[in-house]
Amino acid sequence: MNDSGFGSFVAGLVIGGLIGAAVGLLLAPESGEEMRGKVGEFVDERTRDLGDAVSEGKAAAEQARTAMLAALQRDTTTESPAEESAN
Repeated sequence: MNDSGFGSFVAGLVIGGLIGAAVGLLLAPESGEEMRGKVGEFVDERTRDLGDAVSEGKAAAEQARTAMLAALQRDTTTESPAEESAN
């Protein structure tokens, strides 16, 4: 499989963003209760976003799988007898 590194780049970007946001939240001058509330909201939002991204990825993978299987099925059913004897 040919990996262009794009997935690694995106993963690094997401992780870096999360770390930066967490540090920003921790260094902000707020009370502990306010900070816990913001951190909880932040984590809930990111968890929801991650779940949505995973669901979209699964749906795209399933769609690609279905298309590949359909193409394979078409290729195997349209092969002529001359092509079959050559293989």
